[in-house]
Amino acid sequence: MSKLLVLLLVLSAPALAQTISGKVTNTSDGASLPGVTIIEKGSTKGTVTDSEGKYTLRLSSPQATVIFSYIGFVAQEVSASGRSVIDVALKEDATQLGEVVVTALGIAKDKKALAYAVSEVKGSEFTQARENNVANALSGKIAGVNATGLSTGPGGSSRIIIRGNGSLTGDNQPLYVINGMPIDNTVPGGSATPNGGQGNVDRGDGIAGINPDDIESISVLKGGTAAALYGSRAANGVILITTKKGKAQRGIGVEYNSTFTMENAAVFPDWQYEYGQGDNAKKPTTQAEGIAWGRRSWGAKIDGSDFVAADGKTHPYSAQRNNIKNFYQTGKTFTNTLAFTGGSDKVNYRFSVSDLDAKGILPTNTYNRKTGNLNLNGAFGERISIEALAQYTLEKGHNKTGAGDALGNPNWTPYMIGNTSDIRWLSPGYDANGNEIAWNDADIASNSYFVVNKYKQDDSKNRFIGQVGLTYKLLKNLSVKGTVSRDFYNYNYKYILPTGTRYIPNGQYTQLKTDVSETNTMLTANYNTTFGNFGLSALAGMNRRDFSYNQLNTSGQTFIIPYFYSSTNLATVSTVPLNQQTRTNSVFASADLDYKGVAFLTMTGRQDWFSTLSPKNNTIFYPSIGGSFVLSQAIQLPRVIDYAKVRASWAQVGGATPDPYVINLSYSMVPSSGQPLQNVTSNAITNAGLKPLTSTTYEVGLDLQFFNKKVGLDLTYYNRATTNDIVQTSISSTSGYNSVYLNVGKLNNRGIEALVTVNPVRSSNFGWNLSYNVAYNDSKVVKLADGINSMQMATSVGNWAYINSIEGRPYGTIVGTTRVRDANGNIVYDPTTGFAQKSALQELGKGVPPLTMGLTNEFRYKNFSLNVLLDGKFGNKVFSVMEVYANRMGKLKRTLEGRENGLTVTGVTANGDAYTKTIAKENLRNYYDNDKNYTELFLHDGSFVKLRQVIFSYNIPVSTLKFVRLQSASVSFVARNLLTLYRQTDNFDPEQSFTNSSNQGFESLGLPRTRSYGLNLIVKF
Repeated sequence: MSKLLVLLLVLSAPALAQTISGKVTNTSDGASLPGVTIIEKGSTKGTVTDSEGKYTLRLSSPQATVIFSYIGFVAQEVSASGRSVIDVALKEDATQLGEVVVTALGIAKDKKALAYAVSEVKGSEFTQARENNVANALSGKIAGVNATGLSTGPGGSSRIIIRGNGSLTGDNQPLYVINGMPIDNTVPGGSATPNGGQGNVDRGDGIAGINPDDIESISVLKGGTAAALYGSRAANGVILITTKKGKAQRGIGVEYNSTFTMENAAVFPDWQYEYGQGDNAKKPTTQAEGIAWGRRSWGAKIDGSDFVAADGKTHPYSAQRNNIKNFYQTGKTFTNTLAFTGGSDKVNYRFSVSDLDAKGILPTNTYNRKTGNLNLNGAFGERISIEALAQYTLEKGHNKTGAGDALGNPNWTPYMIGNTSDIRWLSPGYDANGNEIAWNDADIASNSYFVVNKYKQDDSKNRFIGQVGLTYKLLKNLSVKGTVSRDFYNYNYKYILPTGTRYIPNGQYTQLKTDVSETNTMLTANYNTTFGNFGLSALAGMNRRDFSYNQLNTSGQTFIIPYFYSSTNLATVSTVPLNQQTRTNSVFASADLDYKGVAFLTMTGRQDWFSTLSPKNNTIFYPSIGGSFVLSQAIQLPRVIDYAKVRASWAQVGGATPDPYVINLSYSMVPSSGQPLQNVTSNAITNAGLKPLTSTTYEVGLDLQFFNKKVGLDLTYYNRATTNDIVQTSISSTSGYNSVYLNVGKLNNRGIEALVTVNPVRSSNFGWNLSYNVAYNDSKVVKLADGINSMQMATSVGNWAYINSIEGRPYGTIVGTTRVRDANGNIVYDPTTGFAQKSALQELGKGVPPLTMGLTNEFRYKNFSLNVLLDGKFGNKVFSVMEVYANRMGKLKRTLEGRENGLTVTGVTANGDAYTKTIAKENLRNYYDNDKNYTELFLHDGSFVKLRQVIFSYNIPVSTLKFVRLQSASVSFVARNLLTLYRQTDNFDPEQSFTNSSNQGFESLGLPRTRSYGLNLIVKF
């Protein structure tokens, strides 16, 4: 009998179950809502709507109740009542307005309660039209955020500045935080330098190792109030990354994202092709001349006749316009991510694996990044919950490009080779013995093929990011949370300048080993309550940060056994260790008070103690206060205004020097046959009296929505002042030192940010969303040290231009020389030399663009969507080292003047007398070579407008593919940096930067900027 009962129950089980399906839409416009959570009440069964708002869910009973919930909308409970199709329309929640954002320490808050500007970008915006470094993808998307990717190929660094540069000598980049805990973003061994020589390679920053497929959202905390809880490291803002988590659902969810892109050089110099390779108006007729004049385009008029090139062969004397296309290859990047999600209402998980395989446009350059990510969340009873994150990343790079000067820079030859020579004639770059083949008269200008085929540059980074947080609910409204996170990486870099190099025949060797770790331990207590019309949320906590940086730099020269590349095979070798251990202890607290959901007040305070400063000056307190008031909920406004909020805030943050060796002298042992001797290790005078710098910010803002939320305006004004900045200032070398560490100066940044959103059309079949952001930053160096009104921050190759900080002028002022002119604008010449007189050093412009903007258009028609992003930057200058060389080599179009019959120059002498001189065409090279002394000739407006991103997608109707059982699927054409719509630089891209340091404003023969295009496939099961 019992067996029969069991059999009847088993047979009847399918009848008790019920499968429902349907579509979820928005009541206001009928648009489908993707990502709506659908759960059977009282069970762990659930699902989410696909990109079309459709869903399918198997219920345990035909009479079950189903809950539909979505952030920003009023949740609905619907009884199935035996139905198989249930369509639901959700109503927007007027009290939330759909705006919940992640703020400091990973706390999610209602946006209307915020007293400061916070911008959030969903992770889906980074997973289709990809950048290898996810930080680059922020370009043009957020007002006040200046994001730039470097011209260094795959695995390269990014540079992000929020509301201007806040320190004279710091890196000025924001703090990166994952799920509430900071991570390291330094470049191993430091950033590339503007005047760097061989080996000046961009080794990649920390954010480059983050897989965008693991990102749920990115929040940018711009102002001091937003970032104050992070203390000293948040002086330049915070970028919060929230990773994807698991969710309660039936079975295991599978997501596959695959992207394949190709990239090519996008900007080509506009050289002259009227006069060809040679010198003194003559073309090469022997191999010796072909080599001696290999980089000179001072020859005869191009006529198609024969000439002898550096390879010793006879070729037509014809223009070779495609050397850049012929040298650089088509880059390819293939990214695949597979993610698994699942769990119940007690424990859920997400595990992903990703592989990025890139071949750069530079031959032999490759980059690979493998990532594994595990995210766990669980609840044990009503009191205990746990969250854990573990990420392992392995990055490998091969033959990354150098930049700056000529030695070992593979970008030099394709730009500078004589304009009637095909660069492919120099391949493979070495002879039968493996030695470099000469192609010009300056051995320091390496043969590019020899560099890519014989130079050896390899680097690898093993990185682990781990985090565990345990929350215990003491009382209904009181909980305590302990969190421990660790970010550790091991980096190995090897650079070999091989035997047979013409400039350094016996070779050189550089090896860098770096171990970096950061451990944060945090304990917080959270309390939430309401009393009457008031609500209170309070937090108090403490944090200890331990940072360790250990570096071993081995360098040497002259390989004893030729072509055997090992540090044990060097005639001279030295190893320099660098070990830094620092600690910051902190306590902090915050309180959020609201009145009827209309008025909000936020107060925070944090105290930091720094190990890098003297105990007398090693602590500082950072307070902040801010408030917001929702006018539209408090008073009657015109009907066209749906929402209005005003906000204001004030905050102080700051920081200390990260270097532990600036307050006391350090020593090293000196070999001695007698008593042991020690030597001071630094050329800088230390300063035990250094104090923390302070950055004080206040901002006011206004948020408005009009016409049934079809138009929105977010407007902000801010003022940020940095005082007691810690800088290394040059002093007279007669003191025995070159510089001294001081608390000096005041740096001010103030500006306006605006975000305009427009939704002109919203219907079930068609939608159009438009957003425009614009920001203007006015930067000024208010004061330096007493007796100092200018500080040199960087210099270009050849000292042809400088970047200085000057009192009363913008941060990062480009300084250089001009041709002297009289009151009437006539050039003043020196009759003795025949050249124009060179002015004293003077200000020529700012290296950082003060005006940035971005325009995004999103169109949706049924299953198709189109996303187009334009962005631009305006108001800065760029000094081109490449153009200095091109002018000297006769490749700039301005050098055509005088080629036919000589050049006649007119002007005045220093006495005001008229001056005229004719330079014979045979002597033009020497005349134009002298132009390197006049910075102004190679300085350009760096403004531009670019078509930054295009995504054209088709959402595959998975309901017609029932046999596959897909939740959603889409295929997209994706492109980045497709077109430059406006620029003032004829020969290079205005974003042609190769360093992520604060010294911006120089272009110096890095990789050409590229455009990429490809396909993306996303499938969810």
